[in-house]
Amino acid sequence: MVHYPVLVSEIAKREIQKKAIAQSIGVCCKALNNKMTGKTPFTWPEVKTIRREFFPDISADELFITASEQSQRTT
Repeated sequence: MVHYPVLVSEIAKREIQKKAIAQSIGVCCKALNNKMTGKTPFTWPEVKTIRREFFPDISADELFITASEQSQRTT
């Protein structure tokens, strides 16, 4: 299940290694995967770090919109 569709899409589009994102926020790849699938939440410091280091051109609100929030906007 894709919990953060914009984040997943941008990681793929920009060919960013998930390992690099995990290292930037101080977690292992499995922990990052758990966060990206919504099993565990991202902390606000993690959100800020990911946005600052990898996606400075996208707002945190847009980057971390959940699939359910996104579908509510389109209905």
